[in-house]
Amino acid sequence: MLKLVNSYGLSQDLVPQSNVQAAYLDRRGGIRFPEGNLGLAKLLGVRGTLDLAWFTVRYLAMSKRFSFFETDRDIPEYDNISAAEAFSWAGANFRDFVLRPAAHGMANTTIEHTNLYHTLNLMKMFGTSKVMTLRTGNVALAEQIAERVNVQYERAVSKILTNRGKVEGVLLENGTTVRARHVIVACSIDRAAKVVPDEMRTAKAFLSSFPNAPFSLVYFFLDRPLQTRAFAYVGHAYRNAVFNLALNHTVKTPHLVPSGKAIISAWPCYPEAAALAEQSEADVIAQALGDVDAFFPGISQWVDEARVQRHAWGIGRFAPGQHAKILAFKKEAEAFRGISFAGNDYDGVHMEAGVRGGIRAAERALKADE
Repeated sequence: MLKLVNSYGLSQDLVPQSNVQAAYLDRRGGIRFPEGNLGLAKLLGVRGTLDLAWFTVRYLAMSKRFSFFETDRDIPEYDNISAAEAFSWAGANFRDFVLRPAAHGMANTTIEHTNLYHTLNLMKMFGTSKVMTLRTGNVALAEQIAERVNVQYERAVSKILTNRGKVEGVLLENGTTVRARHVIVACSIDRAAKVVPDEMRTAKAFLSSFPNAPFSLVYFFLDRPLQTRAFAYVGHAYRNAVFNLALNHTVKTPHLVPSGKAIISAWPCYPEAAALAEQSEADVIAQALGDVDAFFPGISQWVDEARVQRHAWGIGRFAPGQHAKILAFKKEAEAFRGISFAGNDYDGVHMEAGVRGGIRAAERALKADE
């Protein structure tokens, strides 16, 4: 990812995220701001701290090695068990202050609905990676790429065209045929399932059944700054709520909020997030506003504007057994002629995985032309 940013002359615009402070609702609903390892230990208590130490040694330091950014190794003992089952030994504090917020924030699901493999991947990556944004927003990279690549909007693909088992191009929804020696399918997996030809039956079935976590994010633009030290708020130890995670973007990325006024986003997670797709924007906003009031008491009086950002697909959800299915799909796809697949959901839920997958697909396309 950094190489891609550098190739478009944007390295000087990278801004590291320096704020790492999180806020937690304690068992009584009070706001806690644990600072450093000592603060976290006080929050977790003796049992929770011991659980964290055991988790760090057993699952982070001594676990089997695998790539953070590519699904390339079959590890059944990590793949075929949910995070909830794998960590059933953990006490309540480690579960509610560490595991559940981590699954919500990084996988957008509960520990019951994601496997151990994906959970370890995300937590290892979080502990070893740096978070950065571009000074004018990450959209700047897409804008730079679009200046060099022939990007055409409102030209949706209806289906991929084949002849005797070889892909020859695509049919657009407007009826236009675009011929190509190689097609890279880099859309969301639900859309890929619709455009892949019926003769690729196994691949189409895999894509059609890929589990996902849809998003209905709510953004609150406030009329004032908030006096807070934290960029992330979680409430799993106190309650079960639809929007149990909130981010303060003015604290997280202050360079993108020159007014200094608070921008708060409310995040649901699967499975509750799936039901939000059927609700009106007004109902979703009301639910989010009620849930985040525990983090920011009185917030409803300060909202200038509220917006809902829906993502019907959201991100891929790595349910137990999903890694083996991805590996089987990848192996089959190697035999396809004239087509490659790219996207972060085949290899994780982060941008780095998507970029690397795109590079592999491009290299395969170029090799096919030799």
